Amino acid sequence: MMKWPPTLPISAALIAALLLSSCGKQEAVGDVPSNEELAKQADAASQAIRDEAAALDDSQSGAVIDSADMSSYTNALRGFTIMVPNEWAGDSSASDDNGQVFRNAALGLTLQVGWVENREDAAWNAELKAVEDAGDTMSGEAVSENEYRASGTLANGTGSAQRMLRNADGTMIRAIISFDAEQSDAIQPLATTVLDSLTLQQ
Repeated sequence: MMKWPPTLPISAALIAALLLSSCGKQEAVGDVPSNEELAKQADAASQAIRDEAAALDDSQSGAVIDSADMSSYTNALRGFTIMVPNEWAGDSSASDDNGQVFRNAALGLTLQVGWVENREDAAWNAELKAVEDAGDTMSGEAVSENEYRASGTLANGTGSAQRMLRNADGTMIRAIISFDAEQSDAIQPLATTVLDSLTLQQ
């Protein structure tokens, strides 16, 4: 004959008791942030993001160049274009149909950009060797099979930023910015922007 109420094993009884007790458990209202506190936290997080963005802008301010302060130089004969700051004056006496020389006297800076015949890659290889011969003061990198970039200080102590693009016919476009090596930190961001703008007209 079954006993009433039926007996449960001790472990089952304990589990049942724990389940019943947890069903009635609630967090104290004071532990939940109020709407005002949540709003303050959101405002603080948003301000932190804005502060970080402003700090980043400040740190990169030297690298930001307004395109309105630049003009394009296009050589239709040789098929390339480059953007040049308006205050960099063209030097017609040092330029020809193959390219242009620009100077900025205030920065002691010169940009030479032009087409090179590059027969059997002789000019290309000569530029790479010049970077190698400069030692640790110059660093160069083949971005692709037809693009090479380098920057640093040449053996003669001149700061240099260079970019070369090779055309399908083997000829190349070379852009070299030379400047006082002591001004490298200030000029390199500007030089990078100018060199980045060099494009081939395919």
